[in-house]
Amino acid sequence: MLGFLLTVILGLGALLAATVFGGLKLDSVPDLPVAATVIAILVALYMATLLNHRGDRRLALWPTLAACLSGAILVAGAYNKSGPFSLTDLMPSAKSSVDAAPARRDMSASVRIRQNDDGTFLANSEVNGQPMTVRIDTGSATVVLRQSDAEKAGIDVSHLTFDTPLKTANGTNYLAPVRLKSVRVGPLAIDDVEGLVARPGTLNENLLGTSFLRRLASYQVTGNFATLRQ
Repeated sequence: MLGFLLTVILGLGALLAATVFGGLKLDSVPDLPVAATVIAILVALYMATLLNHRGDRRLALWPTLAACLSGAILVAGAYNKSGPFSLTDLMPSAKSSVDAAPARRDMSASVRIRQNDDGTFLANSEVNGQPMTVRIDTGSATVVLRQSDAEKAGIDVSHLTFDTPLKTANGTNYLAPVRLKSVRVGPLAIDDVEGLVARPGTLNENLLGTSFLRRLASYQVTGNFATLRQ
């Protein structure tokens, strides 16, 4: 009788364990096994008490252990009723490392550029994968490239139409509109950027204008430094 009762208790306990460790929701287990397990636990504890009074302490140990094990599983299953048990619930350090990974991916990239003696901010950049120096210019609506650097970036200048006017201190120059595959400054990268190509001799340096800057998360100048964030 004792062996049969222990088998029933452990069997029902195993069913409840499946709800906790096996991914089976406790809501999907019928009420009868749960109620039967509770009754069996009470009976096991009663039998353990009787055996203990009779002096059979070794025999009393088994129903006590079975009742405790099933009771623990039952409580754990009820506590975790909304979902299957996860090992990360027992290992906070592992859970923290998993949660920290998306936080690192979400961290914004930034570049800090020191101001030159003449008050300008020059940055090492890549346009279409080709390295070149650009001057940050918030007054320019687009990225503007010298023709030699445009050719370096793989742009066929022979098919460009120089029909976009640009007023400068020296008068009005006409530039050719282009679409740049990518513009990168350090870890900051923007694809499909609006740009202009200047005729030879009309531009001394490349300009990093607002067609790039406005697509960043922020751009600000503090003291002698310009900070770009994406």
